[in-house]
Amino acid sequence: MKKLILIAVLLLIAYNLWSEQPNPCHQYYPNIPGELVLENDKLVVQRFTIQPGEWEGIHRHPPDQLYIHIKGGEWTVKYGDEATTSYSPTGEIGWDETATELSALHESGNTGDEPIDLVWVTLKPGCMEGNQ
Repeated sequence: MKKLILIAVLLLIAYNLWSEQPNPCHQYYPNIPGELVLENDKLVVQRFTIQPGEWEGIHRHPPDQLYIHIKGGEWTVKYGDEATTSYSPTGEIGWDETATELSALHESGNTGDEPIDLVWVTLKPGCMEGNQ
């Protein structure tokens, strides 16, 4: 029972640390440092490189995000215990209109053999509305 309580406390601490990211419009991965490329009053542009075998860690996504695979590769995406593996080609672009909250237990990992280079563009008006 003590172990269960300890695990619950540690999970709550981790949740609070992850949810206290410095800017709600920034994409934040607990295990992958990113590069802030550009930020102004309209948008945030960030770049991440995920090495083979690396996992981002459980994270959230703000709403209104565009992603661009500068260099694609094989991903495994998890939501809780459900995992889906797919290939994102170089140049693939996608749009996420709605937020993904920490409670979704979402994380992704590079399950391929080559680094994946990814750019996130977050539109601030939608992001700020989603965080009020």
